Amino acid sequence: MPGIHDAHIHLLWSGLKFRIECRLRPGADAAEIVEDLCECAKCAGSRLSGWLIGGEFNPNAFRSGSVDRAMLDEAFPDTAIYLYDYSIHHGLANSRALELAGVDASTPDPHGGRYVRRTGSREPTGELVERATWAVKRAIPPYSDDLYRDAIAWAIGMANRFGITSVQEASATLPELEILRDLDAEGSLSLRVAAHLVWKEEAFGGGMSCDALNRLIADRRDYASAHVRTGFVKCWMDGAPLPPHFTQSSIDPTTNRIDASQLVISEDELYEGLLRFDAEGLSLKIHCAGDGAVRTALNAIERVRHTNGDGGPLHEIAHAGFIHPDDRPRLRALRVIAEMSPAVWHYTGPEFAGLADGFKFRTMDALGTRVTIGSDWIITPDPNLFPALQGVLERGHESVDVATALRMMTSAGADAVGMSHEFGTIAPGQLADFIVLDRDPFAVPTAAIGATRVLRTFFEGRCVYESPEECET
Repeated sequence: MPGIHDAHIHLLWSGLKFRIECRLRPGADAAEIVEDLCECAKCAGSRLSGWLIGGEFNPNAFRSGSVDRAMLDEAFPDTAIYLYDYSIHHGLANSRALELAGVDASTPDPHGGRYVRRTGSREPTGELVERATWAVKRAIPPYSDDLYRDAIAWAIGMANRFGITSVQEASATLPELEILRDLDAEGSLSLRVAAHLVWKEEAFGGGMSCDALNRLIADRRDYASAHVRTGFVKCWMDGAPLPPHFTQSSIDPTTNRIDASQLVISEDELYEGLLRFDAEGLSLKIHCAGDGAVRTALNAIERVRHTNGDGGPLHEIAHAGFIHPDDRPRLRALRVIAEMSPAVWHYTGPEFAGLADGFKFRTMDALGTRVTIGSDWIITPDPNLFPALQGVLERGHESVDVATALRMMTSAGADAVGMSHEFGTIAPGQLADFIVLDRDPFAVPTAAIGATRVLRTFFEGRCVYESPEECET
């Protein structure tokens, strides 16, 4: 079949998370977190001078209100600790990290974020919600170039292992852009990368200021190469629809009003930025966790189409899990892609129970909307999209057939980045990006599709992954 297009992935952040940084056991309590960090410090302590970075902790595994930096301070009084939670949107910092970040009881909550405070005082617990992570992220020193390169090279190899030959990098930072450019110059980049440069989001922008991120967007052509295209931007409208913080912007079912308190970018602000990006031919991927954020984004896009005309680039709603019924037909009319991620719609854990009513694959496809699928790898343990493919086929009334789901994973993604004339299908004139599977998804029971293994991955006709089992035969 054609190589898979992952419409939402974080190569550098995933490489750092799974290759370099401290890993915590799932559902770890306070004692287990400290134990895991102490074990990690034996080998990772020298990677960032004076810091340990890791994750992910699950605040739902703690008793209410018990997530506190005190659990880290006794074991690590002189080492700065930053742990991201399972949503990646929030974090926990110990006292040393807060000190280096200049955060204390007098620090006001930032726009779009919140410092969780101890009961009866303004003393921060160390738990950071959304943009409250920015101050700590600014204080974290960068990794060495060798570690960044190792993380990205490993992540590319993992993508190839699971049959991915093209991606939309949803948070292209400066170190990543430089390394991808170097790898491509060396002839060792085995992915097509649509690099979405970060706008107005310091945490996912690698700690760069918003002004520096704007300069990076302006200089984007300096980082383009044969397999890396930089005509894409990414922004965040709201947070995450996951407990315990629920930072998505929703629409009140009674009043039909958007919860603007959870929006980190206003409609007018989005319109002004998108007006410029659209005129320059830049495609904007807009993170929208709630249906209120989606409506706000569509309103801004509609205004831009009215001003700039309908012939501009495609834009995307990233995640697209929750779209109000009144807004669903607007995506096709406005030439907006419904990018479905993260690929956890088949997860059954209690934290993900709220996703059961979202991700309307059949509905959106029937409306004629372009639908793509992304792993949002950094949330998922790996970029394997075959369990997600099975989930699309087993979504009750919102299921689609195998051919439609595979199209969402291949040619629809190529179309989303304006490259359907080069990849996304197997046909004369297309680049030879294809994969060989251990089973035919059209011939096996649906329940067996999630276990599909990639035997070989070919990129421009060159085998870039071969499974150990295949090598033996």
